[in-house]
Amino acid sequence: MSSAELRLSKRASTAGSYIARSFFRTLMSFLVIDAVVMLCFDGALWQWLVLSGIEVVLLIATLWRSSSAVQTVLAPLETLADAAESLKDSSLDASELRKLARKLERVDAQTLTHHVSVTGGKELSALGESINAMLERIDRRYQAQVRFTSDASHELRTPISVIQGYADLLDRWGKDDPQIRQEAIDAIRQEAAAMGALVEQLLFLVRGDNETQKVTMAETDLTALVTAVARETDMVDTTHQVTGDVQTGVIGIADAAMVKECLRVLCDNALKYTPEGGSVDISLKAENGWAKIAVTDTGMGIPEEDLAHIFDRFFRSEQSRSRSTGGTGLGLAIAAWIAARHAGRIDVTSRVGLGSRFTLTFPLTPPEPEDGEE
Repeated sequence: MSSAELRLSKRASTAGSYIARSFFRTLMSFLVIDAVVMLCFDGALWQWLVLSGIEVVLLIATLWRSSSAVQTVLAPLETLADAAESLKDSSLDASELRKLARKLERVDAQTLTHHVSVTGGKELSALGESINAMLERIDRRYQAQVRFTSDASHELRTPISVIQGYADLLDRWGKDDPQIRQEAIDAIRQEAAAMGALVEQLLFLVRGDNETQKVTMAETDLTALVTAVARETDMVDTTHQVTGDVQTGVIGIADAAMVKECLRVLCDNALKYTPEGGSVDISLKAENGWAKIAVTDTGMGIPEEDLAHIFDRFFRSEQSRSRSTGGTGLGLAIAAWIAARHAGRIDVTSRVGLGSRFTLTFPLTPPEPEDGEE
C-alpha cells in the first residue's frame, strides 16, 4: 500500500468511526438505565426492557456497518493519488504531479471543502477540476452522514431520558406506592414503544442508503390495497371522519407492502395534525397509466417555508414538535424513499388553517431499467 493509500485509509476510518462512537455512547446510556431498572423491578419488566435494548443493539450494529459509507466515498481519493503517481512517467510535468499527489495525501474529513489548486497545463487543470468536484460530492455525503448520526442520537436520547427519570421515580417512591409504580411502568412502556418505532424507521433508512432494502415488485390490486388502508384507518381512529373515494379495478406493478406502508405514513400524519372532529379522505384513481393515491385532511396545514423540507430526515415544523403529536420526523422521508423506488413522487399542497393534500403518484407499469441497473 502506498503512503497516500495508507494515510487516506486511516483518515477515512477516523471519519467512519466518529459515527460509530456517537451511537455507542447512546447504547451505553441505555444499558446503564437497564441496570437501574433491573435493581428496582421484578423479572417480567426487566425481560421486557431487555428486548428493547436488543433492538437498540441491532440499530447500533447496523449503523456501525453503514458508517463504512464514509469510507466508501473517501476511497476514490486513494485511486486519484495512485493515478497521480502513475502519471509521473507520462509527458506531463512530473513536479506538478508530485505536488498534486502530496495535496491528495493531506485530504481528510476536515479538509474536504478545501479545493486543490493545480497548475501545469490543460490536462492537469482538467484533472484538478474533476478532483474538486468529487471532493464537493464527498463532503455533501459526509456531512449528511454526520447530521444523520447526530439527529438519530438526539432522538434516542429523549426516550432514554424519560425512562431514566421514571426509573428514578420508581426507585424512590414506586416500591411502596402502587399508583406511582403503575404510572411509571406505563410511561416506560410508552417510551420503549416509541423507541422501537424509531429503531425500525432508522433501520429502514439505513438499509435504503446501503441499497439492501428489499423491494419486491409484483402485480398488485391497488383498489383492494387502498380500500383496506382506508378501512383500517377508520377502525383505529374514532375522533375523525375518515372517508374513501377509491376507483375500482386499478391494477399495477408495485411492492404491495411498501405502498401500504407509504399510505399508512400519510394517513398517520393526516390524523396526527388534524383536530378532533376533522376529516381525512383517502382516494385512488388511475390516470394516463399512473396511479394517484391522495390523502386529504382538514388539519392545521403546513407553513409555506416548511414545504421544501418536510421530506428531510428528522425535520419537524415548529408547530409539530410537541410530545403530544409525537413523531420522529422520519415517516415522510420513508414515504418519499418508497415513492422514488416506484419511479414516482409525492406532491403536497397545503394551506395553514385549512389542511393538506399528499398525493402519491407512480406508474402502473414501471419503466424498464437502464443498462447496468437491476
